[in-house]
Amino acid sequence: MKYSLKLIAVLAFSICFLLTGCSRRSSAYTAESYFTYEDQIRSAGYTKRRQVMYVAPSDKSFETAEALKEAVGTVDTVGVVEWEGSDNKYTSYNLTGDDNTKIGAVTYTCRYAGSGERIARIGNGSYTEYTYKDKKIQRIARYDGEKKTAGSEPVMTMDFKYDSDGHNMVISVNDKAEKLVYDYKLSYDEKGKLTGIVYTNEAGIDESRTELKYNDKGLIVSSSRYGKENKLLVYTEYTYE
Repeated sequence: MKYSLKLIAVLAFSICFLLTGCSRRSSAYTAESYFTYEDQIRSAGYTKRRQVMYVAPSDKSFETAEALKEAVGTVDTVGVVEWEGSDNKYTSYNLTGDDNTKIGAVTYTCRYAGSGERIARIGNGSYTEYTYKDKKIQRIARYDGEKKTAGSEPVMTMDFKYDSDGHNMVISVNDKAEKLVYDYKLSYDEKGKLTGIVYTNEAGIDESRTELKYNDKGLIVSSSRYGKENKLLVYTEYTYE
């Protein structure tokens, strides 16, 4: 699914939301926390996140989350991210059906710098590297294989671009495997919390936008993806344990 690859972390587990994951430190005006959200779950005192996604039928769209949820009804698949105790490992999987059968479990191991920033994630046949400059995330790069070898080239990169005030306003993605190049345009509230992501395709056209809402611990509690004409296409709710 092309969009789920792009949102790497918020939309489906299946988040699609994704691909990477929040650094242990809080950094205003950067989307790093969105793309490293697994760390934020644990730093807030939780070990598990559950995600339920409501997807509009292909021939319909909705203006409100309530209308979409009513139309879809009960969702029988729940996406889960779960940390393994004090280890730097977490597992993502789906619970489906009345008996909550666990399917698609994938375990990742994370590595951190002494100052707390995530610098690598290994698992599911890939190695993801996080690069910083002056304590700001600059690039996320994913490599095929769970070891990065000399001379290996990334199959996907995400470059974080900042304005003159140091605000991360654009993330440029080069997905070499899918042969796609696209941008995320970002917006924030007055406290520097990421609240909006606009997906812009290769032609520079805005195709969709995602709005994020948080709880008092700074964790995402809902995401709403809108298509053209401001119609709600996907609504996702998140709970923590």
